[in-house]
Amino acid sequence: MARYIQDPVTHKLIPAEEYYTEQVNSHYIMSDYQPYQSMVTGEMIDGRKAHREHLKRHNLVVAEQSSARPQAENKNKLKEQVARAVYEKLRY
Repeated sequence: MARYIQDPVTHKLIPAEEYYTEQVNSHYIMSDYQPYQSMVTGEMIDGRKAHREHLKRHNLVVAEQSSARPQAENKNKLKEQVARAVYEKLRY
């Protein structure tokens, strides 16, 4: 069975063996941070270096969406709820 890939420009189906995309191998240059007001001290932070120093100076970390972890406390509560339910059912 042949595989096809749709060209994003022409929208034509091209056999996968013939499909070729130009790979761009270059450096990615990130722009500097836009100035913002610190929620901790109220001072203006202007730039990546000032941001990094501000975090170090006040023992802060950036709260990213991927860094959220489920709390272990929830597991203990679930275990406790299951144990109570089992106890209630097995109690004579």
